[in-house]
Amino acid sequence: MSLQSNPSSSSSLLIGLDLAEQLNDRLWMQANLVQALRSALEYLCTTAGFKGGEVIVQTPQEDQCYLHLALDPPYSWSQPLVREKLNALVRQILSEERLVIGRTDLEVGVALPLTSPLGIQGVLLLAGEPSAETGDETLAWLGRTLGRRIAVERTWTGLSGGRRGLQKALTAINAAHSAFHDLETVETLLAQAVNELLGAHQVVLYVFEDTGSDLALRKTMGRVGEWRSVTSLRLERGLVAESARLKVPLFIPRVSEDARYDPQCDGELDDGDSAMIVFPAIADQRVQGLIVVTHLPGRMVSDEEKRWLSVLAGAWAYAIHNTRLINSLRVINANLEVSRWQLINSRNTLRALFDSLPNSIYIVDRQYTLMAVNKSRVSRLGVHPSQVVGKACFVALFGRSQPCAGCKVMDTFLSAQAQTRSLSEQADDGSLREWEITTYPIQGEDGQTLQVIVYENDVTERRRMESRVIQSEKLAAVGQLAAGVAHEINNPLAAILANAQLLRRDLHSEDEGIEESLRLIEIASTRAVRVVQNLLSFARKDNGEMTWISINQSLEKALALLNHEIVSRGVQVEINLAENLPEIFGSAENLESVWLNLLLNAMDAMPQGEGRLVIRSWQDDETLYVSIRDNGYGINPEHLPHIFEPFFTTKGPGKGTGLGLSLCYQIVRQHGGSIHVESQPGEGTEFVVSLPQKFAN
Repeated sequence: MSLQSNPSSSSSLLIGLDLAEQLNDRLWMQANLVQALRSALEYLCTTAGFKGGEVIVQTPQEDQCYLHLALDPPYSWSQPLVREKLNALVRQILSEERLVIGRTDLEVGVALPLTSPLGIQGVLLLAGEPSAETGDETLAWLGRTLGRRIAVERTWTGLSGGRRGLQKALTAINAAHSAFHDLETVETLLAQAVNELLGAHQVVLYVFEDTGSDLALRKTMGRVGEWRSVTSLRLERGLVAESARLKVPLFIPRVSEDARYDPQCDGELDDGDSAMIVFPAIADQRVQGLIVVTHLPGRMVSDEEKRWLSVLAGAWAYAIHNTRLINSLRVINANLEVSRWQLINSRNTLRALFDSLPNSIYIVDRQYTLMAVNKSRVSRLGVHPSQVVGKACFVALFGRSQPCAGCKVMDTFLSAQAQTRSLSEQADDGSLREWEITTYPIQGEDGQTLQVIVYENDVTERRRMESRVIQSEKLAAVGQLAAGVAHEINNPLAAILANAQLLRRDLHSEDEGIEESLRLIEIASTRAVRVVQNLLSFARKDNGEMTWISINQSLEKALALLNHEIVSRGVQVEINLAENLPEIFGSAENLESVWLNLLLNAMDAMPQGEGRLVIRSWQDDETLYVSIRDNGYGINPEHLPHIFEPFFTTKGPGKGTGLGLSLCYQIVRQHGGSIHVESQPGEGTEFVVSLPQKFAN
């Protein structure tokens, strides 16, 4: 057993708004005291988890119980020995006015004094253990609430009846304890009741601000029962200020003879020779307000009137205090609701940011359990994030029965530092994907790593770009090599070509074999010179000499250079060149090299003696077109995206360098045009070169 004189345990909670309203309604909406106490006891047992209880209405001055109400008490309470101990416990509480908790020998969970401004009114016995939310402050509040209801009932019963204003007083008290009336209504009913009870000249209510300062609101009511004025002031002196400071009522027979009276704080009197009553309304050990009554000088205030003033002041103080608690709860609830929406909004923003990242991110704990995963990562699995959260990452994401080889998650937990590794995997389309996986620690306030963020970055394209950079470096090396050997190759080729041409001019041999050999030497030397020039043009990105040229003439010149090849291979050529095409500003040699490369590739792709070439040129609005179509073997679909890449070739060793189409693509782009290809294996290939009209003359 524990006797507690200061029920202010730190574990106690504020009285819930719903509990206060429900219990007050049950106490004050019932006209009969027995019915009111029974309803309140039933609600209390149901809400706080008690098994049953009893209400003993008895003051310390009474030898016998005024009212005894029982609701499902334990069977042991009906046994004579236990009953005698219970009665002794009740007498002890009545005399000491203390809260008793935990008399297990009597099956008593709580023994509570029922207090009121008129003194202790009885004892509440509750069987069973109270819930965790039922703290000492809540129990003390319950005792005061039940005690006030009993005090009002017994005061009303003890009066002779018929007195003017008692009904209004009861109405005011009922309103103060009801959840259906606001504080303004309670104060109006209170002032009217005091006016009727005491036959007052004037009733003034002072309500302190909820800041603990001496700032108060003064409300004055006249004889007609309506508020005459409402003003705000600071109570620094006067009778009202002294009553508030001492927390005691003051009864002044003649105000004019009291030196403490201050007209500014206490208010101007209609009759300077009036009597005054100042009654403080106290709740939660604070003066919540004051009732000031002025009446005829020399009028004595009876004990019954003092008791009624005490009850009315207590009810009003209770209403003020509860209104402030309710308002505080509403403000707290509003702030909590705002905070909740802010948290929800922040969470949604972070979630949207988390899911909108294109790279894969997920968070794991020390057991490799997925705590969060973004949509980018689970999209590779075709599932929703909720379907994998809570599972081991190596199971849900990689389909393994144990952590992945080379996983850096545990290394990050141990070192508290970021770790990086690479991973290659085959995609559904058969292509190889390269991933760079980095793990980052999430640390608590103590520096310990609590979780790890895993960031997966797809570096496949970056790897390809790095390969292209390496290839570009190779091309640069080829360009440097070509520049270094160009003169060494061109000089002997020029000598061979010049001597072959001199021999053909000076040697008038009728031997056709010698003539043909010299012609072949000249053709081969010319081709060799062109190959060197093409290599230099590709490596140096040389635009060549720009002039106004005819597309058709450049095509005819290229065909003339390849006439021997066309005849020797038995290729049929169909030429359909549009007339009156405008000249364009470009490099004749470079464009001729384009046509030569396309024509040679077409002849290489056609079977011997069965080849057929269709060469066309035309104009469409602002664009000039050249088409070269063959009936060769065609290009495989997987090779089409790469045919314009440097060094890419499908020809056998020694039959191609892989530079021809890349050079063609570069030259056409330098002329502001584009080159397109359409091909089907076994049906041939068509290259279409388009040059924009803006380059035309």
